[in-house]
Amino acid sequence: MAGGILGIATSGLIAAQRGLATTGHNIANVNTDGYSRQRTEQVERLPSYTGAGYIGNGVDVGSVTRAYDNFLNAQLRNTLSAHGELETHHRLASQVDNFLADPDTGLSPSLQAFFDSVQDVVNDPTSIAARRVMLTEGETLARRFNALNGRMDALRSQVNQSLGTNIEEINGLAGNIAALNERIVVAYGQAGKPPNDLLDQRGVLAQQLAQKVGTSLFEQKDGALNVFIGNGQALVIGTTANRLSLENSAYDPGQKDIAISASGSETVVVTDAIGGGEIGGLLRFESQVLDPAQNAMGRIAAGFATTFNARHSAGSDLNGNAGTDFFSDVTNPAIGQYSWFGKQTNNGDAVLSVAFDNGVVTGAADLTASDYRLDYDGSQYTLTRLSDDAQFTNAAGSFTVDGLTIGIESGSAAPNDSFLIRPFRRMAGDLNVTLTEPRQIAAAGSPFAGPGDNTNARALADLQTAPLLLGGKAGYQDAYGEIVGDVGTLTRSAEIDSTAQKQLLDHAREARDSVSGVNLDEEAANLLRYQQAYQAAAQLIPVLNTLFDALIGAVRR
Repeated sequence: MAGGILGIATSGLIAAQRGLATTGHNIANVNTDGYSRQRTEQVERLPSYTGAGYIGNGVDVGSVTRAYDNFLNAQLRNTLSAHGELETHHRLASQVDNFLADPDTGLSPSLQAFFDSVQDVVNDPTSIAARRVMLTEGETLARRFNALNGRMDALRSQVNQSLGTNIEEINGLAGNIAALNERIVVAYGQAGKPPNDLLDQRGVLAQQLAQKVGTSLFEQKDGALNVFIGNGQALVIGTTANRLSLENSAYDPGQKDIAISASGSETVVVTDAIGGGEIGGLLRFESQVLDPAQNAMGRIAAGFATTFNARHSAGSDLNGNAGTDFFSDVTNPAIGQYSWFGKQTNNGDAVLSVAFDNGVVTGAADLTASDYRLDYDGSQYTLTRLSDDAQFTNAAGSFTVDGLTIGIESGSAAPNDSFLIRPFRRMAGDLNVTLTEPRQIAAAGSPFAGPGDNTNARALADLQTAPLLLGGKAGYQDAYGEIVGDVGTLTRSAEIDSTAQKQLLDHAREARDSVSGVNLDEEAANLLRYQQAYQAAAQLIPVLNTLFDALIGAVRR
């Protein structure tokens, strides 16, 4: 009996002690990110049979478990990923919105000032001062186009830099998850019990990873966690972490692609498959805001330069000479040097020609702010307008579409060759004034009717409101206003989505913490409960001593 009582007392002391230790561990980690509250699971020992029946033998601590809900934690990771994407998208889109709509940095004030100076020449075509102001305002307008394009180029560089930084962080997190997988598998194998603190640490890494990129998780029977991205590409398998890398695009070396590579296997581009997290926000901003806005700015620059130059060249300058281009001819076929890119895997030697339609006014109206892809399958060419995936096919490889003429200038394409065509990406950055003297401004008509003739100047001034762009439905200001409106709408939508997602994230955290978080009041009650249990179990030991003393005394008598 004495041994039974001692065993029961000892088991009670140990159970209470481990309960106190677990409670203290919870209290110590009350502010630890990702910590899941732990509790001891006590189970009664198997009883011993006596003639009078079964008598208990005390208590065991079956396991130490953590308060963890798979659904709530998956919900938290998903909302972290969605918020990371939307917040990044909104933050970058708002930058474009701000500098396009800002009266100090936007295009509208410079356009207005330029056409005001044209009107001054209309009012006094013989004034050298008015002509000089027109040249100056033209240069200011060109620089404004250049500056806006430069801001967008800078944002593109920022996106690429952020992609590289995030990819390095993702690789680090993946490596740490793989290392923890190894420790968790060993711990499971040795004890057969869950290593709660290691699991929490891995859970925090999984949350941090979700903030960077959308993920799918699968836990193996041995406790290892597999992580997948995109369309099921494995980032972590057991104790092995694959690596992401930032590669030059298959077409444009200035564009970056995200690729994944595993040891002993080739690199696979996953850019189009990835979404969620900061990576998803960067890619979404680039495809939905930056690319369309920069192309649209280039389209305005092209339309403005071609129509203004065409009208200016139709007049006569102050010396009676025929007018020339006022602005640089950004639509010159020489743009083909940078407006198209052959895929790196091409086997042919085809050189493309990308030129603007000869009908200046009609061509400018037809321009669309889109990129194009030209594919050759060995028998025919297919031109795809990437903004809406509209396709045009023929066997000769020559296309006149959207105010552009695209064709094979020299060489020949091999089967499966592909080309990316970006007619407008750099045009706003290449605009400048070509005239050097005020007298070169062609204010007079043709034939020349004298220095006081303002016929062509009036026609130039009328261009300000003429519907020359967007299918003949918008002037220069209207076309720019459409860009500002589109970007503003996208930015506002991103702001609303980001704010709503932040609220969902807060709710997801609260839901997770309601199950897994540490409640200090509850832990204080547990401390008291385990303290009382410990004290009560300890009282069995002096009772046992009294019984021994009584037994020994009886024997001596």
